Amino acid sequence: MCYGTGWCSYCDGSGLAKSTFDKCKDILWWVWFVSWFGIIPSFFIFGVWTTWYISPQRRGTSGFSLTVMIVTGLLWVLFFAIDNKARDKVDGRKNKQVVGEITSVIGTVLAIFTLLGIFFFVYIAPRIQ
Repeated sequence: MCYGTGWCSYCDGSGLAKSTFDKCKDILWWVWFVSWFGIIPSFFIFGVWTTWYISPQRRGTSGFSLTVMIVTGLLWVLFFAIDNKARDKVDGRKNKQVVGEITSVIGTVLAIFTLLGIFFFVYIAPRIQ
């Protein structure tokens, strides 16, 4: 039950049960969100591997790899700080829904950028002469 909050996982405050499509969509969004916590450490593991083990053999890789790691790390810290601050400021079901959707889209773009960074560390950086 909503218990007067207007927000519950059964009806999202509408009083009607969610459709099967909405339930599946919620599950897929949750899986995608949780996967970010696997993408982020993988990015740094491959970044450190590239910087420490590949860079001494290849000139020019070290500086760029370090820059990519620092910028991406700062972007993730900034994302989570802004997300936390935005969720604390909004009140009501619609505002939380909008903030949740906006941060999900921004987080998705950042996760894709991070996946591209992993691709860079695994395939491109070792081949730079």
